[in-house]
Amino acid sequence: MAKTANNQQEFSKVFKAALECKYHGMSVDNLLRVIYATPNPEVAMELMLGIHEEPVINQVVVDSNNRKLTFISFNAFEGQVTYSYQQNKSVHIYVSKDVNVAEITSENYQEYKKSWGDNTTGHNVTLPEMETVHSTMTLSAWEKCQKWHAPQVREFDCSIED
Repeated sequence: MAKTANNQQEFSKVFKAALECKYHGMSVDNLLRVIYATPNPEVAMELMLGIHEEPVINQVVVDSNNRKLTFISFNAFEGQVTYSYQQNKSVHIYVSKDVNVAEITSENYQEYKKSWGDNTTGHNVTLPEMETVHSTMTLSAWEKCQKWHAPQVREFDCSIED
C-alpha cells in the first residue's frame, strides 16, 4: 500500500501514542521529527520502541554470476547489504589496433602495451592474482541469491588388507 499524506498522518498519530506510552509524560514531538527525518521512519520508530528485529541474513550466498558473496553488514535504514567477493585482478591497457587481442595473456601483455593514441584500442587483461571487492545490494536482491554450501569432502578408506 502506497503511503499518502493521510496515511503518514495516521501513522504519526499511532507512533506518537506509542512513543508517549514508552516515554511517559515526555513531549515526543521532537522525537517524531527526528524519526521522520531518517531514510526509513518505520525502522527508526521500531528502534525507538525497542521492537525492531534484524532480518535473518545468510552469511554466504552465490549470485547469478556464480560468485561466492560474503556478508559484511546490513543497513536497516537503507535496506542495503554490504558484502565482499573475490575476483581476478585486471589491468586496462592500450594496444595497436592491428594486434590480435586473443594473443594477449597475463604473461605477455607488457609486450603489447602502448600509450593511448589514434591507432590504439583499449583492452582488459585478466591477471592470475586475486583481489577482494566490496559492494552493496538491496536485502531483497541478497535474499534472491542461493545459499552457499561448502563442497562435500569425501573420505576414502585407503587401508590395505592382507
